Amino acid sequence: MFRRQESVRPLASLGMPPSLFAALRLGLRAVSREPWLLAVALLVALVRRAAVWPAWAVGWAVLARSAVIAATRRPLDPLAPVEGLLATVTAPRFLALVAGLWLAGIAVGALLRIAYVSGALPTLGAAMAGAEGPRFASGIAFGFPRVLAAAALGFVLELSGALFALTLAGAALRISSSLAGSGGSPLLAAAVALALTLAVAVPSTLSPIADAAVARAAVYGEGPGEAFAEAGARLLARPGTFVVAGLAFGAAGLLAPGLVAGLGSAATGFGYANPLVLVGPNLMVATASAAIAAAVDVVWLGTVAALACGNVTRG
Repeated sequence: MFRRQESVRPLASLGMPPSLFAALRLGLRAVSREPWLLAVALLVALVRRAAVWPAWAVGWAVLARSAVIAATRRPLDPLAPVEGLLATVTAPRFLALVAGLWLAGIAVGALLRIAYVSGALPTLGAAMAGAEGPRFASGIAFGFPRVLAAAALGFVLELSGALFALTLAGAALRISSSLAGSGGSPLLAAAVALALTLAVAVPSTLSPIADAAVARAAVYGEGPGEAFAEAGARLLARPGTFVVAGLAFGAAGLLAPGLVAGLGSAATGFGYANPLVLVGPNLMVATASAAIAAAVDVVWLGTVAALACGNVTRG
């Protein structure tokens, strides 16, 4: 085991994981000790967004070129540019090109996110444990393969949970719609209610397990199997805490940036203004929204690290 992992290891024991508020307090304390992670998180978020821009840029450039070529070939036909656009949009080569660039951007963004998590989680864990020494670079250098494996397994787990939930929800809705006019037995109603409950509960449970396993892989250097086994055991010790934390931070990550973007759009949307004049304010609003999302993400990393690796202190 690397020295960086040994110095953080006292953060955990075989005791009970901390409560939600205790874990949140530990996460906020760790972020306050390593505030530079917020700037790095913002940079990573902006680069991940920019990674898919080539797909859109190439797509719009090819469409514009097709419209211009069609208009040049048939200058007297007003529908020529539209037909050129439709022909390009439906072309398999165009769809494959844009889809390939988009998937490549998504993959680059995912790898960048995993690299950031590989360094940020050991840094936050060390801040909670009171350990000294830089850990971000060494976390990326030595922990990236394990975190990548845990994140890939977590993605498969979350995807399976989502498909499971969609299947149950679809079956429940189909049964309900088919029996809407004739009614059904109480037993069937209970089965439908159970299916809908599982459709919500299963993904809400699997997502925190995946994040906790990634945290253990990054902080302790555990393999994917051991990390998921330990994360599952800790979730069983405090299931409500993990689920509520995942739902709360998921909602905050969706609502807070949207609220900032909405307020910014409302503040800059009164009256008429040249679109070029609004470029600066819109960039500021987008950056503020990304900064809020990055802050929520960093606090979540600290909280899930505390839940996955910390324990209740007594005395």
